[in-house]
Amino acid sequence: MKIKIYIFVCLFLALFTAPKAQADSASSREYQVKAAFLYNFIMFVDWPEEKMPAVNEPIIIGIIGEDPFGNAFDPVKDKQAKDRKVAVKRFKGLKDLKKSGEAEFNQELEAIRKCHLLFICLSEEKVVKEITDLIKDSNILTVGDVPKFLEAGGGIINFVLEEQKVRFEIDANAAMLAGLKIRSQLLRLATRVIGMSQEAKE
Repeated sequence: MKIKIYIFVCLFLALFTAPKAQADSASSREYQVKAAFLYNFIMFVDWPEEKMPAVNEPIIIGIIGEDPFGNAFDPVKDKQAKDRKVAVKRFKGLKDLKKSGEAEFNQELEAIRKCHLLFICLSEEKVVKEITDLIKDSNILTVGDVPKFLEAGGGIINFVLEEQKVRFEIDANAAMLAGLKIRSQLLRLATRVIGMSQEAKE
């Protein structure tokens, strides 16, 4: 575990402090960093035993909405987390899902509920609470880069940019309500933690 923590901290210090590039490459770089973060979050979050897949089944990262990642997940697509493969599944935004008809909507919603981590894209800013309400009993780590994501209700981790660096904040209360345990190593790297004292992070 100490090795994993070291790798994660190195990612934080090296990848996330890269000089600002031109707009397009900076955006691409930003989401490469965020993809690396999402993969590493899995290492430092514990799901209920019944939520964890069998060893021959993947841990699923879901992306709902207008996907900004492009090929940013390529470096981790053949890697494992918690001795399982990691799969990335993409879903249309909630508005488009609702247009698809009841049967397809329910099928897609069931697939979303099977995710272990769900990244809620900026395109879903106005329906964050509706999405988190739909999956609230599914033990899902919800992550976004939406303004006021944690305050919207149900969001657990939110990406923020500080001085051109990718950081993140955590709502420990929302994690607890989702049945998830976020390890102290991850809490200590957050710029802000809601619902947990400094002493509890140590």
